[in-house]
Amino acid sequence: MDASVLPQNLLTRFSNAAAAVRGCTEARIFSHNDADGIGAASVLTSMMVRLGKGSHTTMLRSFDLEAVKGGAVPGVDLLIIADMGSSNLAQLEALGMKVIVLDHHRTDADSEKLFHLNPAVNKVDGARYACASTLSMLLAVTVDEGNWDLLPMAFAGMVGDRQHLQGLSGVNAHLFDEASKRDLVQERKGSLFIPGPIGDGLMRSVYPFIRGVSGDAEGIARLLNEAGIRPESTWDGLDENGRRKLASLVSLMLLEQGSEMGNIEDALAPDYFFPKDNARAGTLTRLINTCGRVDETALGLAVMMGQEEARKRAESLVREYDEMLMSAAKRTAESGLSKGMSIQYFESPHREVSSELCGVVMSWIGDQDKATICLTRMDDQFKVSSRGTRKLVDKGGLDLSAALREAAASVGGVGGGHNIASGATLPLGKDIDFIQVLDDIVSKQMKRTSAK
Repeated sequence: MDASVLPQNLLTRFSNAAAAVRGCTEARIFSHNDADGIGAASVLTSMMVRLGKGSHTTMLRSFDLEAVKGGAVPGVDLLIIADMGSSNLAQLEALGMKVIVLDHHRTDADSEKLFHLNPAVNKVDGARYACASTLSMLLAVTVDEGNWDLLPMAFAGMVGDRQHLQGLSGVNAHLFDEASKRDLVQERKGSLFIPGPIGDGLMRSVYPFIRGVSGDAEGIARLLNEAGIRPESTWDGLDENGRRKLASLVSLMLLEQGSEMGNIEDALAPDYFFPKDNARAGTLTRLINTCGRVDETALGLAVMMGQEEARKRAESLVREYDEMLMSAAKRTAESGLSKGMSIQYFESPHREVSSELCGVVMSWIGDQDKATICLTRMDDQFKVSSRGTRKLVDKGGLDLSAALREAAASVGGVGGGHNIASGATLPLGKDIDFIQVLDDIVSKQMKRTSAK
C-alpha cells in the first residue's frame, strides 16, 4: 500500500486486522442493510470463503447489540462489523473477543482493544474518503492480493453511497488507481438517460425527475417530438447533434423547475465499467439498493455472489420499486412540501422508498436553499430521512448529522449519519416537536456561517 496516499497509521490498522482475519477459525459478519452495507458484506463474505474460513453474514437496519451478542457463539473467534459500530466501541469491547469495525461515519471515539478501521480517526470526511464497501475492499486486498477482482462489489456500494459525485478521493481513489493498473476497471461518462430506449427510460426516470415528463407518456411524447427523436432510440445510438439537443432541452427544463446546475452535474457523474465481468457499478448499485430497500438483503448478497436466479428476481424487484418511487415522486411534486425557516419536510406515501425519495425531492422537486426532511410513519415510530446539498454543507454550514442527533434526542429518539445525509427514529406523536427543534438547530447552523 502507498503511504503517501493513505496515512501510515491507517495502513497499520488494516495490516493488523488482516492478520486477525487470516488467523481466525470462523467469523460472524454484521453489516448495514443498504447498498453500501450489502456491498461490504459481499466483499467480506467472498474474502472469508476464499480463505476457507467459516463465516455467517447478517444485514441489520442499524447496530443491534443483542444480535451481535447472539452471533458470538462458541467457535466464532472473530466479529466483523461493517458500516456501523464506531458509535458502539465500548459495547463491542465488553464482548471480550476480536472485533473488526469497518465504519466511515463521524466519530470522536477510538479503541485500542478493537481493530477500529474508520478513517474518521484521521479527521477526514467520511462522506467522500471511503465507505464501508471500499474499506472492506481495502481489507480484502490486504489479506490477499488475489482479491482485487472483488472490486465490482465494492464500487457498487460506493456508488450507492454517492461518494463518486465530487470525484474519488482517499481509499476510493487508491482502489480505482490500483485496479486500473490491473485492467479491472474503466471510468465511463455519465448520462441523464437510463440505458435502453429513451422513451421507456423517461417513464422510469427519477434521476433526474423532470416535472411533466418523468412517468408521463404525453409529456415524453412532447419532449421527444421537439427534439426530433424517436422513443425507441437509445442514447448511444443518437448522433452528436441529437444528443446535444435532447440534453439541452432536459437541462433547461430542470433549471426552470428550480434544480441547480450542481444537481445536473451529479446526474452526469461517471459510472465504472468492469470489463472482466461486463458489468457497470450503476447497474449493480440499483439491484442491491432495491434489495435493501424492500428487506431482501439476502437476495442482494446472492446477486453480488453471482447467482443468476437471484439476479433475475432482483431485476423484477427493481421494476416494482421504480414504479413505487415514481408514484411517490409525482405525488410529492403535486402536493408540495411544508416549509420552515431552514428546512422543508413531507411525509412519504410509501415506506419502502422514503430514504431515496428524500434525495429525489432534495435534488429535483424542493427548494434548493432548504434541507429536505422526509417523515415516514412506521408501526411503532417515525423514521426520518434527511438530505442537503454540497452547497448547503460547504458554504451554508449545514450538518445534518449533528442536527438530527440533537433534535431526535430532544424528543426521546436517536439520529446521526453524515453532514449531507442523515437519519433518525422518533416516538410516534413527536414529529411536530422534532421538526420545530430541528428547524431551529439548522437555522442556527446556517446563521453561524453567514455571520463569519
